[in-house]
Amino acid sequence: MATTGAVNAKHTAAEDAYRALGVLDDVCDALVEWAYTRLTAEDQSDDPVFGPHARSRFDSLVTISAARGSKELGLLVANERERGMVATGAIRSACVALFGQPQSEVDTIDSDTVREVFLARVAETSASKVRMELAEHLAVLADAKQDVALKAYADNVLSSLETSAEIEMGGAEGVAAWKGKVDTWEQLPVGLKNIGNTCYLNSILQCLFSILPIRAAVLSYGDNKTWNEELRLGRNDGGRLLTREEISEALKFVQRLKHLFEALVTQRVEGWAAKRVRTSSGHPLASTAAPLAVAPDRELADMLLLRVGSSTSTTQASSQQQDVDECIAQCVGLLVRALPPPSLMDASDQDSDLSGPGDTWIYKLLSGALEVATDRVGAESEKTEKPLNEAFLNLNLNIPGEAADINDCIDAFFAPSEISSDKHDPNAMDTDTSQLRADTEAGQMVRRSRLKNAPPVLCMQVQRVQFDMTTMRAFKINSHLRLREQVSLTPYLHFDGAAAAHSRRHELQQRLCTVNKHLKALDVPIQTAAQTDNAQVSVVSALERVQAFMTGIGRWSELDDARSLLADLPQSASFITSSAEHISSQLREMSSTLSQARQQWEDELRSTQSELERIYSHVPQDTTAYTLHAVFIHSGHSPEFGHYWVYVRDYVREKNLVRWLKFNDSQVSVVDSSEIFGDTPKQGEESANPYYLVYVRTSCIDEMADFGV
Repeated sequence: MATTGAVNAKHTAAEDAYRALGVLDDVCDALVEWAYTRLTAEDQSDDPVFGPHARSRFDSLVTISAARGSKELGLLVANERERGMVATGAIRSACVALFGQPQSEVDTIDSDTVREVFLARVAETSASKVRMELAEHLAVLADAKQDVALKAYADNVLSSLETSAEIEMGGAEGVAAWKGKVDTWEQLPVGLKNIGNTCYLNSILQCLFSILPIRAAVLSYGDNKTWNEELRLGRNDGGRLLTREEISEALKFVQRLKHLFEALVTQRVEGWAAKRVRTSSGHPLASTAAPLAVAPDRELADMLLLRVGSSTSTTQASSQQQDVDECIAQCVGLLVRALPPPSLMDASDQDSDLSGPGDTWIYKLLSGALEVATDRVGAESEKTEKPLNEAFLNLNLNIPGEAADINDCIDAFFAPSEISSDKHDPNAMDTDTSQLRADTEAGQMVRRSRLKNAPPVLCMQVQRVQFDMTTMRAFKINSHLRLREQVSLTPYLHFDGAAAAHSRRHELQQRLCTVNKHLKALDVPIQTAAQTDNAQVSVVSALERVQAFMTGIGRWSELDDARSLLADLPQSASFITSSAEHISSQLREMSSTLSQARQQWEDELRSTQSELERIYSHVPQDTTAYTLHAVFIHSGHSPEFGHYWVYVRDYVREKNLVRWLKFNDSQVSVVDSSEIFGDTPKQGEESANPYYLVYVRTSCIDEMADFGV
């Protein structure tokens, strides 16, 4: 009976948890996550991030995650825990461990009392494992109380206990001694803690760390050469000279970024060293799987999230997220401002072109240039304006269809487009130049572009957020985008190159569309007037059933009893038999024709897909070949909220090994490449799709991308 009661109580707790989040118990994990995130966004209480309502929601999430044993929800729980959210059960366990009994109101317990009780409990034991557990309980109470000082104390205690344990085991060689010994294939990189709706910031920081020239430059801060540490004037920003205050602010950003990058390196090395020492000595913590993660500096986050001067509380500010490209642009702008001017020019010389951002290594690394020509096409005359150069930090790609390929998106970007015309969407994939000429007989302006200069690191923003003029609200396009490990930019070096590159692909895609329509038509369910149930069959199945039925009538009419019955009817048995055979023969012929057509269309579908795949996969290995390095994912049905993570390509030159890493805040894991390059979205994650892409020039990828220490 006791066991049954426990099961019922657990079942009731789960039911209450689903009810609290407003979802049914049979919904998918993604919908549970959506409901939790939505309730958090709509919380109008005094403290929607860490208040009583927030803790109640988190308790429900923890209960549902445990009941389902869900990996996805478990990651969400871990991410919430990393940003300081704690469950009621964890608080109760911490109070029992430290005070010997649960405490009704943790907030009423003085922090000094908590610290003193903790020290008393630690003094009672010499076991490293027990001390570590007590320190973890202390961290739980610090988070529950939202006491920054107590939290910092708990973190320091945990670090000290780890160090003490390693010294006792002979592992006090230090980071420098271990750095050259780290197996970067076995020891995964370090994650970043979510400090309040900073999942997309964490994704950006991990990507920046993986780009070797940026990481090397940031880590060199302090050499008085790479950065403008002497605050010399002479660099322009938007046509005006930067002030020393602006330069100083940018240098603070670089300095904080350096501290973060150093922490990512140090923790990875220390994690490797601790694992080696513990494994060799049989330490009780050797098998612990707690993820290594560091917390970004709050002021660093405020600088990148355009919250400079905001308070340390992110309750209100963090709810206003910027796009990934805006955050990256802010980061690039700060890095450029921190660079020294190209020469010791006169500070009053504001017209010099040498002091702009274009001369900097960061822009040469990330920024490219388009050459844009405007043609006036008409019946009487055609005129081409002088081409203009346009710099870009990322290409803004639209998705031209329900299931598009990344090559289709690039084609659409470079395709000729009409200006100031309602006939065509300027971003639509229309590479039919004859149609374009027909539509511009009245003197229409046409915009053409080509790639004049491609940077070593090429960024692409997938334009998933659109605006509905009817509802006057933004919405997100969740169409699947097929990514390619490599792409070639050769066709786009020339005007109208997109049309030439796309012509055969477009022809094959049109054929695929037609064949798919034919195959779908064969499977369209039909329903007769005689049907009383909801059962539906396709036309092919219907033909086969009717043909079998008519064959049965013909056989029935040949039976002696049937002949005797039919003898008294106006029509003879032979007439019914011949008619049934004739109809059956026609139906058989029709069914055979459709079956042959199905086989032919299926064969054509496979061959067309195969040819299209060959075209997509053929990437000449020249200076315009690019390899995918990072994929930013946004998970959520609405652009107003959701979760970000990033996949980054990890390549170890010494072993010639390639793998993909998933950076989901503090969680870092190795994933199968099918998560990135799948033909269809992962089941249950249809709203998790590529949002921002980073490609690296293949010929120099060894010098550009690296996750070493």
